[in-house]
Amino acid sequence: MLSNLAKIESLLYASGDQGITLKQLSQRTALEAAACRQLIAKIADAFKRDSDCGLSILNSNDTYRIGTKDDLSELVADYVNDAKPRVLSQAALETIAIVMYNQPITRVEIDDIRGVNSSAILHRLVNQDLLEITGVKQEVGNPKQYGITNFGLDYFGLKSLKDLPELPKDEKLDDNTSDALLTRFNKEIDQGKMEVDS
Repeated sequence: MLSNLAKIESLLYASGDQGITLKQLSQRTALEAAACRQLIAKIADAFKRDSDCGLSILNSNDTYRIGTKDDLSELVADYVNDAKPRVLSQAALETIAIVMYNQPITRVEIDDIRGVNSSAILHRLVNQDLLEITGVKQEVGNPKQYGITNFGLDYFGLKSLKDLPELPKDEKLDDNTSDALLTRFNKEIDQGKMEVDS
């Protein structure tokens, strides 16, 4: 009979890029959430200590998944991207920053902040799995609302939106502050807190 550790590890593997929450692990294994967390920590420690293992446990917004160790990121990125690292455009970074600071947010609200139509860039970012449709706003037209994905958080080296640099409390995001927001966002990237190149 398989151990609880093996069950947790197999569910983490099967969850893929989407990941799995403690609640889901608890439901699938009939274990308490605290026990699931301890087993995840045990798996993460085993991965970390084994120099012949290239895997690690990633956690974003309390969603866990198996990924590769940081030291292997360049090797894996070269394979995944066919040796062509993906670099996000300024427009893409600006849109992602606006979404992260304001989610859930509609395309029209993003357009108001950026001052240009964001349909194409939003479509591309959703296809790249950096942004996702999180719901529908209850107003005329029922516009879609967007948010950052767990993959998007990982892409920028964030565990949650709480890791974003704080905006001044009296600052309102509009077309006059969009450039300032992007400047701060890029500054965080340059400092190595968030990584843009996968």
